[in-house]
Amino acid sequence: MIGAGTAAALPGLPNLGATPPASRAQLAPSFTKATRGLPGAVGLAITPVGSDQTMSFGSIKTARAWSTLKVPVSIAAERVNGSRVAPDIRAAIRRSDNDAAERLWDSMRTERRAVDEVTAVLREGHDTGTHVASQADRPASYPGATQWTLARQSRFGAHLQCMPDARRVLGHMAVVESNQQWGVQTLKRRGVTTAVKGGWGPASDSTGKYVVRQLGVVTTPRGAFAVSMAALPTSGSFDDGTVMLNRVGTWIGANLSKFPVGAC
Repeated sequence: MIGAGTAAALPGLPNLGATPPASRAQLAPSFTKATRGLPGAVGLAITPVGSDQTMSFGSIKTARAWSTLKVPVSIAAERVNGSRVAPDIRAAIRRSDNDAAERLWDSMRTERRAVDEVTAVLREGHDTGTHVASQADRPASYPGATQWTLARQSRFGAHLQCMPDARRVLGHMAVVESNQQWGVQTLKRRGVTTAVKGGWGPASDSTGKYVVRQLGVVTTPRGAFAVSMAALPTSGSFDDGTVMLNRVGTWIGANLSKFPVGAC
């Protein structure tokens, strides 16, 4: 509704005063400066919502998914079972409850069907190549060990808002509990909201050192973008990993107006 004395904007005209988004080449030097001196390696991928055009920063390009995979697992389980799995989706996303996630996986009846259903969600989210690890693999593996590249995860995140049956999961991602309140979740800007899912666990079977990951969707007044970030602290500790991702989140917050954004 337009008040008296207020001129309506002409439809179809571009906002000539808007600053165009920065390119990766323009942003990379400040990312390098912001993450210099961190006690380990980090990586970041950013994709505008509704797009497949990803910008990547840092040295980490892929890692085990760990609990970030609970996002497509939850969507897949709800597609198979309907709302009866809603309590487990809430626990798996908000608290990152592993028992709830296992029940969601098992609710899809067989290992093979669970892999197929989760893979279908990934493909719908424009992740065209990730192989979901499971006991059906040879040698046998498990879903958390899925190698999920940051670029593919970011593209998947960029299409989450466009999936009509992802609303429940996104709603829980917006109110995660304290064990996931780091990275972009810490952004405090007027008109900016976040939905995140963290994941953490050993970087490989040969080490107890942790990789810490976050999948997120950041919505701003200009539009939205997805992020996938990962940290491999030299110490291997979860706490150090979250501190490192907080640094990445702070850099994202300082550059919010420069990222390309989109909508469904």
